[in-house]
Amino acid sequence: MTDHTTLQVHGISDRQCPAKIGGNGHSARPVGTGERLRQFLKNETFLGSLSDGAIDALVRRGHVKKFLAGEFLYRRQERGDTLMVIITGWIKIATSNVDGKEIVLGFLGAGDTSGEMAVLDDRVRTSDAVALEDTEVFLVHARDLLPMLTAHPQALLELIQSLCEKLQDASAIIEDNSLDMRRRIARGLRRLALQHGRTSKEGIRVNLAVSQSELGGYLGLSRENVNRQLGQLRDANVIRNDGPRIIVTNELALCEIAEAASAKH
Repeated sequence: MTDHTTLQVHGISDRQCPAKIGGNGHSARPVGTGERLRQFLKNETFLGSLSDGAIDALVRRGHVKKFLAGEFLYRRQERGDTLMVIITGWIKIATSNVDGKEIVLGFLGAGDTSGEMAVLDDRVRTSDAVALEDTEVFLVHARDLLPMLTAHPQALLELIQSLCEKLQDASAIIEDNSLDMRRRIARGLRRLALQHGRTSKEGIRVNLAVSQSELGGYLGLSRENVNRQLGQLRDANVIRNDGPRIIVTNELALCEIAEAASAKH
């Protein structure tokens, strides 16, 4: 298995899982400025709770910025007062431990937001954000966004809920680090499916391209251990490879492994 892996999870249902995996997914169409950007913000993001006039005002005051693969959107400890809404592409949210080892906190795709804390409390960034591929984002300053959210409490509530979900995910990652590697990788794969799953006639997919090193940073495992654990799941017919993609072939087995880890605690 190569170091660069596209996760494509499909065929996972909600049986023996705490929440249903999958959904309609995010828009993958290129979005420019003007009406297409307005429609994207309206239909694919928490800003859909705003009035049409409020969205129009944000589009006028914000701007679209492109980042190349590997480029930092922002760095930890930088001052930041902008919210970023991902239009296309994928970004990695990461920090590092005292030894300098990267810890991946999550992956964000189209329709997801980054920078909520900087906007809400006007403090420094708490992590790095790096583009995993060429990425396009819509940026809006706190001074322009906060009055709109105050006037539209539902949008503010959805933003806070998004932040709470990220904190819950971070807690789950910390909890998972105490589990054995097999259970840890099963829970990680399931979590990525829950967050980024897309329902199609083939099943549930997570079209997220990450290296095994980055997946290891997310799971608290070395690249070698990620490779080994994926190989064991493959040998057990829980997953298989389709080129660079991972396909879950035994959904119940994956859920049982993940649930066993949850039951242990």
